[in-house]
Amino acid sequence: MERDIDRKAFILGMMTAFAECVTNECKKLAFSPPFYPEDYDLIYREAERIAGEQGIHLWLEQNPDIPVGHRVQWFVMYKFPEVLNTYKELRERGSNPVWDLEVFYPLLSYGTAWGEGAEMVVPKYREERGTACTFARILLEPGDWPVPEK
Repeated sequence: MERDIDRKAFILGMMTAFAECVTNECKKLAFSPPFYPEDYDLIYREAERIAGEQGIHLWLEQNPDIPVGHRVQWFVMYKFPEVLNTYKELRERGSNPVWDLEVFYPLLSYGTAWGEGAEMVVPKYREERGTACTFARILLEPGDWPVPEK
């Protein structure tokens, strides 16, 4: 493992980026990066805060079907409950993204930007929610975002 990269910052940074995609309905569902069960306590409070700021939900996938010595878990990030239900149905049928990622492509919105007829899609939000700016909270001083006009 890379020892000079902060694990917590890496996981939460990826989650922030994917949360924005789910919030803005570019993805139906996203996964946090896989992490070891012992990483959960390190990240869950801030992960919940990010989800709240972005108006989305988290569900912890514990992967009981992965052997204990190799077990990883991740957060499933979603905006609408039926998307999580579809994910759970796929899991109940025995599919796991670790081994069967292609089964989850439609939920992850993979391949849609260049899919046939994609240029005909008219952008539309299903539901706009009030959100807070996670990156500004972490990286900028209060009042620096949005940037004031000249």
